[in-house]
Amino acid sequence: MDFEISYVKDKAYFIIKTRGETTPVDIKKSLEMVFGHQNWLDGASILYDNRLEDLTKLTNHEVKMISDIFIKYNNKLSNSKVAVVMPEDLAFGFARVWEAHTEGDSTFKTRVFRGIEDACAWMEEE
Repeated sequence: MDFEISYVKDKAYFIIKTRGETTPVDIKKSLEMVFGHQNWLDGASILYDNRLEDLTKLTNHEVKMISDIFIKYNNKLSNSKVAVVMPEDLAFGFARVWEAHTEGDSTFKTRVFRGIEDACAWMEEE
């Protein structure tokens, strides 16, 4: 998976725009890069824009591994919002499984969206 990280300064959240095949290693790398960003403060929010991502080779086990990665970083994400944009049916289903695995063991909020506009609106809510 390739990804670009940008920071929405006036709204104080990060966007990780992904493309290509995703693996748990890629997700861990993207989170570590965000945490190392000059504007990162623990509790900042992240929007994953996965509209160009390919999840056709991802397994249920790997979805659970991705959830475990997010839970591992719970202290950094505490009180954050993590939005995931997944417009395709298969990807949306995987993201909902990720959300179900993650939300019970985390102190950050998660939400899965089909469209970027709805995700951005949620990120910008107080």
